Amino acid sequence: MVVKLLLNTACVLCVAASGTAERPPTGLLRSLPRLCEGCLSEPLEQDYFGGVLGGEPPRLKSLTPEAFRQVAISGRAVIIENASAGTAMQGWTCEQLAKEFPKAKMRREYDWVKNPDDRNLQKMGDKKWAQTVEKGEEHQDRLSQDPKSPPFAPFYWGVRDHEKGDIGSMKVVNRIRQLISASVPRFMDANNADSMFNNAEFWLGANGTGARAHMDSHCISTLSVVLSGERRWRIGPVPRMPPGAGRSRQGEVVYDDGVAYMLGWKPMFEFTVKEGEAVLFPPGWIHETLNTAEGCTVALTTQFDMPRPSRYYRSYYNRLRRVGDLEPCWEDMKTWGSLGGKAPKKGSLQSTELRNLADEIYDRRGGKFTENEVGFFDQDGDGQVSRSEAVEAFTEWVMTERAIKKEKMVNEIQPDMSFQPSEAPKDVTKGSEL
Repeated sequence: MVVKLLLNTACVLCVAASGTAERPPTGLLRSLPRLCEGCLSEPLEQDYFGGVLGGEPPRLKSLTPEAFRQVAISGRAVIIENASAGTAMQGWTCEQLAKEFPKAKMRREYDWVKNPDDRNLQKMGDKKWAQTVEKGEEHQDRLSQDPKSPPFAPFYWGVRDHEKGDIGSMKVVNRIRQLISASVPRFMDANNADSMFNNAEFWLGANGTGARAHMDSHCISTLSVVLSGERRWRIGPVPRMPPGAGRSRQGEVVYDDGVAYMLGWKPMFEFTVKEGEAVLFPPGWIHETLNTAEGCTVALTTQFDMPRPSRYYRSYYNRLRRVGDLEPCWEDMKTWGSLGGKAPKKGSLQSTELRNLADEIYDRRGGKFTENEVGFFDQDGDGQVSRSEAVEAFTEWVMTERAIKKEKMVNEIQPDMSFQPSEAPKDVTKGSEL
């Protein structure tokens, strides 16, 4: 059964309430100004992601695996209730981690003077860390730029770096692998166990500790579960990249730890996640956390392979394709948009010729597409890529790639941090059937 979501708060919540596949009527999305005439459109963020601006994103409960899959493909940012229910690490505290892994090693974040190489120096079995707070380097600068930024540095146990051999012994690694494999939420594909382990990070600390606003370079979606305690989140999408804003140079990182504050970043959502709840958000979202429980908070943050947020990549292609933090994702994006081939050389084909080329590619493929290509091209939610969908999106994708290459490579891109509708949002895009 197909899950259909109107791309607004009400529809997302109606699916959340039952976790079943329902069919409300099709909605419309307001579009932001395109990068060029004939380029891929980008929906207004409020229409696409729903939620309350400045408050919570959509809150989901009783999710079925299919409902979760469609939310993930679309790249939604949501709160999931009872996410840790029935998992092996449900309710785990800082004390329990210290008892289970006394010889494991982690590090305090933002400790660049004492620990410039980010070595794991803190033994988890020394329980004093769970009650102590310490200001990280440059904390005063960050607080002056944004008074809501977290004042104290959290602890970070980077299980994802287990191959480097400094998070603990093989016994520690094997045990945490076992626990994470048994902690795949009930609404997710169990085959995500390996990717969840290989991307796992534990964020730990007392009241007032937290991670500064930053953007990761992950190409797959993030799930962060509060095992115990409570966290305040401030998050928002990749800032808009209007025409003339430029594009990143090769390998450039734009939104490193705390840099967003200097650029005037304002989060789209600010909310609290309690014990047992999780936050899901797609690649590129700038995010910040603050532990708000009286005691020590434990959060397991990880990424997962299945499914990939391919519809999200199409929906916000021009900004995701131009910010250097997401450079590792560009090849996949281009592969999906080109239907596995390469974009025609600049200016070699006009719109009519591009549509004819797309027709030829569709015939060669025999109407067969990968799961990620379906997510990228399927706009009516029937789980198939029709000829018209393939032709339209392929043509717009080529035009977008050409427009991106015309953008100047700059040392400092000039994003638009707003979420408001443009002055003349003339374009509308049909709401996706998910």
